[in-house]
Amino acid sequence: MNPYKQFQLNKEVEEMAKHRIEIHKKRIKLSEELENDWYNKELQDKIIELEEESQKLKKKIEALQANF
Repeated sequence: MNPYKQFQLNKEVEEMAKHRIEIHKKRIKLSEELENDWYNKELQDKIIELEEESQKLKKKIEALQANF
């Protein structure tokens, strides 16, 4: 792979990784809120949604890395 394409790939992976970190921070905050309100279905759904988004990003990162 030429250096430019490798650089672009690395930047893309880095941005996705940063986004996953932000998702993780949001999940932690929501989980802390959920500890005070176990029956809050909205919080539970949001946590699940964030986890699914994080998993999708993880798969995209893995696919990008596997292709190069």
